[in-house]
Amino acid sequence: AGDLAGLDEEGVKAFLTVAVDEVFQTKVEELEKKALADGRPPMSLARSANYITLVSMDNAWSDHLQNMENLKEAVLLRKYQNLNPVDEYKNEAFNLFQGLQDKMRFNSIFSLWQSFVAAPSNVPQN
Repeated sequence: AGDLAGLDEEGVKAFLTVAVDEVFQTKVEELEKKALADGRPPMSLARSANYITLVSMDNAWSDHLQNMENLKEAVLLRKYQNLNPVDEYKNEAFNLFQGLQDKMRFNSIFSLWQSFVAAPSNVPQN
């Protein structure tokens, strides 16, 4: 915490990025060694990460499609407020898409973190 005291926002981001990357790389190396010791093929961790990311993106995309349907209905009501529905749809859809991208990033990183980094490494196997 003392290392962060004199840093501005960008400095804190850079510090945390390096710290998280170091923890993640250490955990990845540890899990790859364990996978090889257990007889699993190399790169099984990368395949698992790809799967987790794909599932996170798919879930976010499904939610986004539902949000777009809801937006379509909501925008039609705005014509009664003398607003241009096409312009309203464009603006709101753009905001929803930015939210989709943020949600995909967050969910993927959170799921990977939960699966690989936060997972206890000394859990006995049955």
